[in-house]
Amino acid sequence: MSIILEHVSYTYQPQTPYEVPALTDISLEIREGEFIGIIGHTGSGKSTLIQHFNGLLKPNSGTVEVDGLQTTAEPGTLKRIRQKVGLVFQYPEHQLFDETVYQDIAFGPVNLGLDGDQTRERVRRAMEMVRLDFAQYKDLSPFVLSGGEKRRAAIAGVLAMDPRYLILDEPTAGLDPRGRDEIMEQIRDLHRQGMAVVFVTHSMDDVARTAQRLIVVSQGKIVYNDVTGQVFAHHAELERIGLDVPHVMKLMLDLRAKGLKVRADILTVEEARREIARVLRGGDA
Repeated sequence: MSIILEHVSYTYQPQTPYEVPALTDISLEIREGEFIGIIGHTGSGKSTLIQHFNGLLKPNSGTVEVDGLQTTAEPGTLKRIRQKVGLVFQYPEHQLFDETVYQDIAFGPVNLGLDGDQTRERVRRAMEMVRLDFAQYKDLSPFVLSGGEKRRAAIAGVLAMDPRYLILDEPTAGLDPRGRDEIMEQIRDLHRQGMAVVFVTHSMDDVARTAQRLIVVSQGKIVYNDVTGQVFAHHAELERIGLDVPHVMKLMLDLRAKGLKVRADILTVEEARREIARVLRGGDA
């Protein structure tokens, strides 16, 4: 089971004076159960790319398949694809609209034709997955929730569709540090429960702590697609195309520049602590 893109290209407003190429010859596979980060500078094509995963955008050339179903197929097939691939846009709380949290999260299951009991179970399970207590929150207006709670409720609305793949565009954008940490921990929880997760982010620290695989997009093309640590090993090239590296890696590079023989491929604070202690104990400076 996987999402497969083969030679996908996409242009906005093709064959007009406003034509803008967004993706060029993208080939990519996202396998069931993976945890993938996507990074790239503003305008690189990241958001255009993920909107192809559930057929919201369809390629001008090439193909996109989700578990063997092509996004260019008939509308009934596209509906099945969108049940499999949940897409959470940036600032999803702006899409909250109903009178209660329950009704908002239930919107998708109701439109799938689920009965009352099935819908209630979907809503309850989705709220549990984002750590919103069902009894406490179900009858509240979504507009009285905190910023982080609104975002969790919006994500729950996607989870209530019972997707196999969860795609998130900048899931921590605009949140305070506590809210960012809570959302990232909940996303990690969803992955631990077996869901494939793909998230677009500008936070190199979030992606370093979380993503197993990292895809770098620049000017509509995939520049790197590898294990996260291997991608950040190309730090000079990443900086050349306008991307940063995690703060911990910056620290290790600075220490190496000052003569301390630490590894530079360190991505987390705990790894850095162990590596610095190892070098200092051994007098390897």
